[in-house]
Amino acid sequence: MRSPTALGNDVAPIAGSAPRADRNPSPHGAHLTPGQRQRAFISMLVLVPLGGAATDIYIPSLPAMAQHLDAARFSIQSTLLVFMACYGLGQIIAGPLTDTFGRRLPTLMTTIVFVFASIAIALAPPLWAVIAFRGLQGVFVACSAVGARAIVADCYEGAERAKASNWMTVAWATGPILSPALGGYLQLWFGWTASFWFLAGWGTVVVLVVLLVLPETRDGRLGGRFGAAFRLYGRMATDRVYLPTALGMACLISVMYGFEVMAPFYVQSDLKHGPVFYGHLQLVLGSLWLAGNILNRFVSVYQKVTRIITVAAGLSLVVSLLMLVLDLRGVFNVVALAVPAGAIYLLMAMIWPNGYSKCLGRFPDAGGSANALVSGLFIVVSAIFTATASLFAAATAWPMWLLYACVTAVTLVCFRGFLAQEFDYKVR
Repeated sequence: MRSPTALGNDVAPIAGSAPRADRNPSPHGAHLTPGQRQRAFISMLVLVPLGGAATDIYIPSLPAMAQHLDAARFSIQSTLLVFMACYGLGQIIAGPLTDTFGRRLPTLMTTIVFVFASIAIALAPPLWAVIAFRGLQGVFVACSAVGARAIVADCYEGAERAKASNWMTVAWATGPILSPALGGYLQLWFGWTASFWFLAGWGTVVVLVVLLVLPETRDGRLGGRFGAAFRLYGRMATDRVYLPTALGMACLISVMYGFEVMAPFYVQSDLKHGPVFYGHLQLVLGSLWLAGNILNRFVSVYQKVTRIITVAAGLSLVVSLLMLVLDLRGVFNVVALAVPAGAIYLLMAMIWPNGYSKCLGRFPDAGGSANALVSGLFIVVSAIFTATASLFAAATAWPMWLLYACVTAVTLVCFRGFLAQEFDYKVR
């Protein structure tokens, strides 16, 4: 697969900045010793999954929270929607923050706040406080997510960066893939607060790793003022490739977040399955998402990326529309919910790495800001889509299938309509 740097070599230097050769006089990671790069790589593997786990681990507990707190579905779903919105906005702030002040100190300070917010939720406060602390969690865990992902760009380039990125993808996937299954067992054994005690413990481990293991990976020669780094977003947001790619990614990731917000109530409250069953179901779906990423790597050697995107998004749209019709005609059970959703997970995940690499490659010398803006945008936009679908009160899953139909259609338009030429290549 093309490295992010290779994808972005045609991008002109940022307006008002020094030429690239002056700003980056040595290869990425040359300012670090081999031992420091190894420590940074190990630290990244610990840091990256935290954001995904904070999103997903308590999802099997949503119905139990609704019962314990005597709250409506949407009120409980808001604990996840608010977290997502704050997580997205927090990443947009964290990009310039970590590009300006480095990866280590911002990650350390914000993770400490995350730990205290997790403990506060674990003490089972009123619902309004849970929502507020979830927002706080989202804002502050965003910094560790952005900083951890930027470590790869700081330390490696070329083939080494591609290899490290693959490991980062696997590490990130452990959060959304494994944490719901773990959360199901925690719910069964200890109740809904147990997931937040677990997050507090994991956050503490991250703090210790940052203090004792992680070196500063940001090259001091690339640093600048926070305001200047933030103004770079204006250039990114108006880039003819970056913006529609980010919007397309926001739509395709909405299939994952839409299921996570709405399906716990479909599976547990409406179809009468337990939290462990739901956790295992989410484990299967998360594995299909990871499989889609891996499958894309093999298929893109033989097929142009444009064709992969068109087929994947087109099939997802057809499946979504079919399930919407069937659901409205009374077809509503676990198989009818999980099997088509799993197929869409697999298909849309095949698009994901192509879009992410394209966004990062547009601005290779601002790794923190480039990955922060696209991540922030797709989380915030998908939270808006999911929140809108969640407002529809229904006895079956037709609001989720309607959401899927809309976001797969927009994904197809963004990638095939606006970006076809940008992905008209095979991966070598």
